[in-house]
Amino acid sequence: MAVCLRDANAAPEDQNWIRTVYPEYVDELAAVASSSTGVFPLFGEHGPRDAELLARWFRDKRSHPLLILDGPQPVGFALVSRPLMPASASPPEYRLADFFIRRAFRRRGVGRVAAALIFGRFSGRWLITENATNGDAVTFWRTVLRDYTAGRYEERLADGEVRQTFDSPPHPRR
Repeated sequence: MAVCLRDANAAPEDQNWIRTVYPEYVDELAAVASSSTGVFPLFGEHGPRDAELLARWFRDKRSHPLLILDGPQPVGFALVSRPLMPASASPPEYRLADFFIRRAFRRRGVGRVAAALIFGRFSGRWLITENATNGDAVTFWRTVLRDYTAGRYEERLADGEVRQTFDSPPHPRR
């Protein structure tokens, strides 16, 4: 397994791959959330606004869309965003707004390695959120963050979300 990241803004084919796979991601979120919050509508429900959401990923300077590859094969994507305004005394510099590994590539360590690569690329204060009813996501992020931070992260439950904050130290460029 040779997991790596690629800036999706660098290549139109990477953007197209994300656009093609994005409905799978939204459908999975909708299946988990439909029984609780209804926050995630079905892909396409809002018509052209779905395309606008993804277009914003690729033009907003505060957004960092990333393609996740296992060897040469795209297997997922992530969106790192920089929040506009501080929400607290210790505001996050980065938020993992979206993170998706296609089902066929899960439980192989791809997501864990990709998350560590992302945190290493963007050092600073982080916020990660999961729908509290999405047990698989909550378990995944607790495990990843426990390992990545050696247990030094904070977690709280608010508004139906599990929210984790932690610091990613600066890493030397390789």
